[in-house]
Amino acid sequence: MNNMRVGTTQAFVLAKGFTRVGDHAALIGEDDTRRLFAEVYADPDRPDVRPQEAYRAILASMQLGSTLRFLQLFWPDPEPRLELQKQVQKWALPKTEGLEILYQGLLLAVQAYPLPFVRRTVLEFSLTDEEGLAWWQGLIPLCAGFGLHISFLDQAAIQELARWVFSPALVYHQDMKVCGQQDI
Repeated sequence: MNNMRVGTTQAFVLAKGFTRVGDHAALIGEDDTRRLFAEVYADPDRPDVRPQEAYRAILASMQLGSTLRFLQLFWPDPEPRLELQKQVQKWALPKTEGLEILYQGLLLAVQAYPLPFVRRTVLEFSLTDEEGLAWWQGLIPLCAGFGLHISFLDQAAIQELARWVFSPALVYHQDMKVCGQQDI
């Protein structure tokens, strides 16, 4: 218990690269562990979502000695704004000066205001053996009964996650790509 490190990100930052484990991309840790990532999300049309029960079931189904980290992230969500911007641009141009000023103000506000953020839940699993891989793949049916979906992250999504979590200089640009002040 004394050698347990809670809340450290050093192992994630010191990754050695990527490998394939079955159909999944895995991050190779500084200690040669293979770490798999998945996003957990709920179906917005299903009212009976029970995430806390699902998390209990996930933890109860794990093998002894396995390591699983739940990451709660706040991530920029450009989709609602982009959709509103598309709809506004399809409107007929106003014929009066007052309406034209309001229309231009709305377009400017849609482009200039900070992006809204959405909370995302990401699982990080340290894979130790083939039984762990079978457990990882079994998360989809396990969580489905609680109204949750699992989306396994590919290499590009894991890299984007790492950039977002560990680079304090990140900004979201108009082209909706995550990038830092320097090219990452």
